[in-house]
Parts: sequence; C-alpha cells; structure tokens
Amino acid sequence: MSGKRPFGSIRKLPSGRWQARYRVGPKRVVAPETFATKRDASRWLATTETGHARGLRLDPAAGKVTLVAYATAWLDSKTGIGPRTREIYATQIRLHIVPSIDETCPALGELPLNALTPEVIRRWYLVLALRRGKSVAAKAYSRLHQILTQAVDEDILAKNPCRIDHGGTERHPEQRFATLPELFMIADAVPGRYRALVLMAGLTGLRQGELFALRRSAIDLDAGVVSVYIKRLRLASGEVVEDGPKSEAGKRVVSLPEHLVAEVERHLGHFSGPDPGDYVFTSPSGEPIERSNFRDRVWVPATKAIGLEGLRFHDLRHTAGTMAARTGATVKDLMGRLGHASPQAAMIYQHTAADRDRRIAAGLDDMIDELGLDVDNRRK
Repeated sequence: MSGKRPFGSIRKLPSGRWQARYRVGPKRVVAPETFATKRDASRWLATTETGHARGLRLDPAAGKVTLVAYATAWLDSKTGIGPRTREIYATQIRLHIVPSIDETCPALGELPLNALTPEVIRRWYLVLALRRGKSVAAKAYSRLHQILTQAVDEDILAKNPCRIDHGGTERHPEQRFATLPELFMIADAVPGRYRALVLMAGLTGLRQGELFALRRSAIDLDAGVVSVYIKRLRLASGEVVEDGPKSEAGKRVVSLPEHLVAEVERHLGHFSGPDPGDYVFTSPSGEPIERSNFRDRVWVPATKAIGLEGLRFHDLRHTAGTMAARTGATVKDLMGRLGHASPQAAMIYQHTAADRDRRIAAGLDDMIDELGLDVDNRRK
C-alpha cells in the first residue's frame, strides 16, 4: 500500500517548521501559516480536505487583502450596532490594531490576511499589552478575533490565527462601591437638584446614560416604578445620541423603594417640567445634563469633600447591585433589575417576576430604616 498522501503535501522548512500545500486545479495553495509539528500540518490538511468535500474553497486572492481594508469593510457591514459601539470599534481598529505599536512589531494593517500567523498575532498582543496596557490589549484582541472569525466564515482563511488562551479576558481591579451610609452622604453633599439622581443611581442601578435620558413619563409614582427604555450619550464627535439599549434586556421596569418614591416626587415638583416629555434630571439652566460637566462640577467636588475621592458615579451601579443582593435577590433577579446586556441576561429578564423585584425594593426600605437614614430630606 502506498504511503503517499492523497490530498496535499507537507515539507519541513529550513526554520524547522512545517509547511502544508495542496493544489486547486493548476494552482498550488500554501497554508496561510507554518506549523510547529508535522502532525499539526497534517491536521490542517485533513480539515481543509474535509472542507473541500463539503464544497468549501479558500480563495487565495482574497487572502491577499490587507487587514486594514478587510477590517474597514467588516465594520461597514456591522449594521446592527449602535453609534457608540461603532465609534468604539473604529477607535480600536484605528489606534490599536492597524498601526505599528513599536519598531519591533510590524503594522498589522499593512499585512495581507494570509500573512497573519499566530506568531505575528502573539507578538503584536505582547507589545500592545506592554506599551498600552493589558486592558487595551484584551479589548483589541477580542475585536481582531471577531474580524478574523468573519474571514474564516467567508472562506478567506482556513483557521483563525488568534489563538492566545484568554487573550480577550480583561482582569479588572476589584469593583468599588459605596455603602448605604456613604450613598446618603453623597446625596447630602451634592446640590439639592441632584439628590434624587444620586439616590436613584445607588438604589436602582440605572446607568448614567439611562438616568440622563429619563423623561417624566417614564416614572409612575403610584405604582412606584421607573420604566427604562432609552439612554442618552455624547459621542466623541460631539453628536448627542438618544436611543434604546443594546439588547432587550436593557428595556425594563424597575421598582423603587418607598423612601425613594417620596424623594422623586419632591424632585419632580421642584426641578422637572410638568410635561410628560420633560427630562427628570437637568442642569440649573434646565438643559439635559452633560456627563463631563456633572463629573467636574458636581460629582468630583462632592465625593472629595466627604472623603470618597476617586469613587465614580458608575460605582453607584455596583452599590445598587450589592445592596439588592443583600436583600436575598438571586442572580436572575439581579440581572433583570440591572438590565445586563447579554443574550442570557435578556432571557433572564423576560422571566424575572415583578413581585420579586418589588421584594428587592422593600428590602432596601428595610435596610434604610434599620440604619435610621433620612431619605426624606426637605431641602430644595
């Protein structure tokens, strides 16, 4: 019996690595990468042969397209993402994936897709993590992996060269949150028109963009709930966007502790217009709140004054999640209340019982009463 391989051939290169090749008609196709062992090369040929049996044909010409050209086309094809997400993706591609990071690492954007080997990707990743931080490298790697996965799906590459174990995993520092007493200290430290904003962030977990977009019609004081269906943000271009959340999980109805209902009612009477479409939270001039102005003029001075310097407004969302968990809420309850944006969270939200969410709000009331905190502050 002949030992000749029926599909393709393998040869050892002077570098000691192995190269796999096969023919498509008169054309010879070389694997887009070399392999550490002969067995790896053989596995690649076997996978490619299986693909050919199913009608799959890699296009050698398509593999010569540069990464910058393909990444640009990939981003243009992402019609289902929001403007802020598109802006983030474009920035990652432009600043961290396409250019040269330093003289020891080639500019990935200039390389053809079939030249992006695991070794090239690994070197880029290590240099990026060293020069710009592990978090930046993890985000950029996740995006590159996503781009090249589409190249595989489109039969341009046989296999994704992004093969770094946990390369896209971000290791965040331990989340910071305010205790309930600290939350009320902050509420007392900010100007009166922002008191309800701080308390709502720390007791409901609404995101800053959700709070800034909140309209009077979204609050039902009789039912003690707030409906979340829109967010407000300013892009780096300066454009202001108000649109829905990333997923259906973000659209939710959140129960308010009774203490907070009274505070919100008082806020609406003093600081919000009477029409259903009026913003709930505004600047002293009656305009929608700008994130940077609020941070610099209100949040930072207030937290610094009470010894909580460095606490972010977003950390109040962690406060809300932590406090809700202490009432006995399950993971499903928390995901439903906080509107986590993932397919699993969306499904969980659909099944979160309204009465369980009301129990979370009631539990928060009990905790406030137990600590003797004065939510019902009469100042204006």
